[in-house]
Amino acid sequence: MWIGEVLLGNLGGTSVFGNLRELRPSIYAMAPLFALGAVGVTAVGGAVAAYRTGSIGAALRVGVWSGVISGAMTALTGLSITVLFHHAMMMDPSNVHEFARSAHRPPSEAELSAFLYWDALGGGLNHTWIGPLLGVTIGGAGAVIGKLARQESALSLQATTVTVINVDKSPAHL
Repeated sequence: MWIGEVLLGNLGGTSVFGNLRELRPSIYAMAPLFALGAVGVTAVGGAVAAYRTGSIGAALRVGVWSGVISGAMTALTGLSITVLFHHAMMMDPSNVHEFARSAHRPPSEAELSAFLYWDALGGGLNHTWIGPLLGVTIGGAGAVIGKLARQESALSLQATTVTVINVDKSPAHL
């Protein structure tokens, strides 16, 4: 989900994705939905891990490690698309505007190039701590829900246990 957000967010205004920002704004607007999806998947991951293992600690480890892995993948993706599609990103008006907004002047070609690389590095490094942090917080909330669902499931199973009388008249539990 993060990779989708990074790809669409960085290449949506370029010729690589057919200038989606201008031609199909509704598709380009999906970039934030990818970010929300990443948060949602983190919560579901914590819930599933806690439900399966019965341990919030195990679910938190799943959240942290999945955050580390997804953060690294997202960082590599951001840096890779900046290297591979650098020329297209240089032509994106939003990148020029973003530089001009922070520097209060239009960039030279060298300045915009450096800005794109530093922005990709900064965004990538941020994802390396955002992922584990989401794994602990949002994954932890999901873990609590998963643990509660497991306990509820166990209680329901106990309530539906049926006693059957065998031929030899001894009770057997199913």
